[in-house]
Amino acid sequence: MAKRWTAYKLNIKDLSIEKYDENQFLNHKNKKVRRVRIMGSVVSKFLRDDKNYGFLVIDDGTETIRVRSFEDNINLIEKSEIGDIIDIIGKIRKYEDEIYIIPEIIKKIEDPNWFILRKLELIKQNKGVNVDLNLKENKLKDDLKEDTHREKIVELIKKFDLGDGVEISKIKEEYKDSKKVDDIIKELLNEGELFEPMPEKIKLLE
Repeated sequence: MAKRWTAYKLNIKDLSIEKYDENQFLNHKNKKVRRVRIMGSVVSKFLRDDKNYGFLVIDDGTETIRVRSFEDNINLIEKSEIGDIIDIIGKIRKYEDEIYIIPEIIKKIEDPNWFILRKLELIKQNKGVNVDLNLKENKLKDDLKEDTHREKIVELIKKFDLGDGVEISKIKEEYKDSKKVDDIIKELLNEGELFEPMPEKIKLLE
């Protein structure tokens, strides 16, 4: 069975052509790298009419790189559009004076906070663990969890509101975390996203 190489999380600037050897390895910090995981935004896209070839240009804030697809994996880039943030796992290749990526997986990132989190991971990886960075990373993870709670509770309110609002007790029954429901509802009321048509009943502001 062929060895499956680790996909290392790197900045694009780390994929220097000077580090690429004749055996198709990228030499990075004493590691032999063949597969990478890169997150960045799509700044350019090309797709040939016959769909036999296409590429994306990705920018992660450190540099840009082309992600090139051919007939057998062109579907991986078709759905990506300029402005999308995407997470790519793929093989690194060199052609003439260019380093590029052949994608294996491309996932669109809906929440840009994940891009910030990846940058923090790479800072830690390149400079060593730092207490302040750990605090920022943990805070960001907590914020992401809070966003998820909020989204799920809002979806429940929409689901069970048949026109005149929904009882708070119904949301608590469905969500199984009364305190979190109370906290999120209070937050939404303070922001003006919710109102109470009657006591213990809530409705989203249209």
